[in-house]
Amino acid sequence: MSDRLTRFATSLMDKRVSRRNILVKMAMGGSALAVSPIRYLTRPLTAERTITCADCSPGSLCCDGYTAFCCQVNTDGGNHCPPNTFRAGWWKCTNYTGTKLCDPQNVRYYIDCNLRPGTTCPQGCHCANDNCGQRGTCCNIFRYGQCHTEIPDVTAIVCRMIRCQNPCEIWADCNCNLKVDDSTCAHEAGCL
Repeated sequence: MSDRLTRFATSLMDKRVSRRNILVKMAMGGSALAVSPIRYLTRPLTAERTITCADCSPGSLCCDGYTAFCCQVNTDGGNHCPPNTFRAGWWKCTNYTGTKLCDPQNVRYYIDCNLRPGTTCPQGCHCANDNCGQRGTCCNIFRYGQCHTEIPDVTAIVCRMIRCQNPCEIWADCNCNLKVDDSTCAHEAGCL
């Protein structure tokens, strides 16, 4: 718990924040401790994510810590970054054994679509389509950082799209700095 509090205090000091923002963060942290203290203290979830997952049963996809696919959050069902987002970074799954997108290649590239700085997620952190059976959106604040390096901000990941070709070969705004995460190889969605 002391590590979590230290990280929280340090993050507050790293940037200028208003008194209101400090109070909101403290209230979120207190709410997460009240709603699910063990989950909040032992899992790498934000306070907002802990509160959101309180409505879902343990083990649901929404609460597994990963982000929904873009085809699940886009109104057109497309495998692309939605409005108000940007390609922020990518990683490779080196052993895809599924039967959906990228089956013939046996590899997948996951590209995070992060929220554009200065914009917000209208519903905040929540399960995609308000369904506990789908992963969350706008819950993880993280960035691999190989794409759009001119944008220095680390913002919420809205969704992730899939490509079967290295992103640095597709988009000039993505570099070829390889990251690998095979724990995501089994992630699927019907819309892929």
